[in-house]
Amino acid sequence: MSAIDANEVKIILRQIADIKEGNFKRAAESRETMENPFLGAVIKELSNINEVIIQNESQRKKAEEENKVYKAYSEVRLHDASEMLMEIASLNFDKRARVTQKLDAYDGLSQGLNMLSEELKSSTVSRNYLDDIFQSMTEILIVVDAMGFIQSGNEAAKQVLGEFEEGGSKKCLADFIYNQQHQDYKNFTPQGLRSIIKHHNTLQIEISLLTTDARELPVEVVLSPMRRSNGLVLLARDITERKLAELRQQKLLSNLEKSNRELKQFAYITSHDLKAPLRAISMLAQRIYEENIEVVSDESAKNLELLIDRVKRMYSFLEGVLVYSKIGQSEEDPEEVELNQLVRQIVDAVAVPQAIEVKMDKTLPPIRAVKTHMIQLFQNLLSNAVKYMDKSKGLINVGCEDKGGQWEFYVKDNGRGIESAHFERIFVIFQTLTARDDMESTGMGLTIVKKIVQQYGGDIWVESVPGKGSRFYFTLNK
Repeated sequence: MSAIDANEVKIILRQIADIKEGNFKRAAESRETMENPFLGAVIKELSNINEVIIQNESQRKKAEEENKVYKAYSEVRLHDASEMLMEIASLNFDKRARVTQKLDAYDGLSQGLNMLSEELKSSTVSRNYLDDIFQSMTEILIVVDAMGFIQSGNEAAKQVLGEFEEGGSKKCLADFIYNQQHQDYKNFTPQGLRSIIKHHNTLQIEISLLTTDARELPVEVVLSPMRRSNGLVLLARDITERKLAELRQQKLLSNLEKSNRELKQFAYITSHDLKAPLRAISMLAQRIYEENIEVVSDESAKNLELLIDRVKRMYSFLEGVLVYSKIGQSEEDPEEVELNQLVRQIVDAVAVPQAIEVKMDKTLPPIRAVKTHMIQLFQNLLSNAVKYMDKSKGLINVGCEDKGGQWEFYVKDNGRGIESAHFERIFVIFQTLTARDDMESTGMGLTIVKKIVQQYGGDIWVESVPGKGSRFYFTLNK
């Protein structure tokens, strides 16, 4: 390759100047480029670069045009979206944003706005529906902020408490508490309300509200923190009728307790004071009978014997009444009673005839109770089973089953049995199924048994088949 002289350098510079001016054709066709191959190669490369520049410039201009069109399109779509947002802000959810077939980002925005409008429309309908429900509620509904200022309330609240604003200022919930000395008043102060919100508690109490006519309104209140805002919702229900019913019930219970005390005192005094003259009558009748047995007629002797028996029966009646009146008032302390040992002692005390076998089916559990009560309970049931045994070979079974929170005991016999029509009657005081002249009985035994069982939170019932025997069941709490 030959060296380039100064003249050729000038030619190259002139050609570059032509290229700068965009005159590539003249530079490529100049005579100088034909005489020097190297210079021609440089000019050719410069021409290629220029063509790329021309293409790029063309693309740039085209892109500018497209950008202008897209910018106009974008402005229109964004204007549509802005109008849609304004409609939503105005709670107009019937308008819909335009969606084209391009499925571009603006279509996505329009679809999103349309979906938002649908959701808000549904939410607004639901909110209005719920608001109708709240306004029609008979219960008091109030919304308060964390400081206790009432923000809103339903119609029931306004009817009872009046307006929640005065002089343009919102009233405090605490102002409507009837008795500010009440122990629960602190829960309605700002400090108490903030504590409920902080610990996400729900407070349920009974308190009284101050009505518009300065009356005391007893209410049951549920105060709960709101989930999405720093406030609380109070729901209050009028419990005036319930409070009046409670007062009536309390008065009735008080009267019943007084009546029961008087009856128990009467029963005790009557039974206690009458026993002394009855003993005197019995002793006098017995003495008259013994001193005059040789001279009185058989009829008179029979009458004296009948008198003595009647006095003994009356004495037994009074003893039963005295025992019955004392149940539940025992001064004895409950203790751990070993029922197996106790029942065996009772069997010996009852003097069960040899013809009757008393069998313990299962080991009886220990029971924490007043020992005297357990003696009276099993003694009466076993005595009844012995008394009404009509079989030559009698059998009495005593057992127990574990029923979870209770023990279920039974005393079973193979005696005469009881008609089902009398299952309730036998537990009524002074009731007997056999004439007392045929079989001596006060009718107190099963009544005492029932009261003892109920005293320990249990129940008692009987299952029986006439001629085949009876099974008395009773439960005692563990």
